[in-house]
Order: sequence, then C-alpha cells, then structure tokens
Amino acid sequence: MIMKYLVLAAIVAAVWYGFKAISRRNKAKTAEDQRKKTDSVEDMTACTTCGTFVTPEQGDCGKSGCPY
Repeated sequence: MIMKYLVLAAIVAAVWYGFKAISRRNKAKTAEDQRKKTDSVEDMTACTTCGTFVTPEQGDCGKSGCPY
C-alpha cells in the first residue's frame, strides 16, 4: 500500500519538475527572441534629393547628385 503512494508521489514530482523545466526553457527562448528583435533595429535617414532611406554605414543611395 505504501509503495503505491511512493510511486504516485514520484510521478507527481516528475510531472511538476518537467513543467517547471519547460516553463524555464520557454521563458529563456522568449527573452532571446526579444533580444534579437532589439538588436536588428537600425537608424535610417532619408535622402533629401530622392527620399530613399539609407543607413549611416551604407553612405549613399547610389544615385548621382545625392548627398548620401
């Protein structure tokens, strides 16, 4: 009789810790996804001549007469 309760307690504990592990994994993945979203944001400026948006690293839009 006591063996049944020990087995039941072990099963409940395994399920409990399994859900906790899955929850931690999901929370870490969500945090990583948020970090990737914020890392991919770049400031862009509009070309005054043609209106094309370019990044500061890109330099120019490739059209003649444009200051960027």
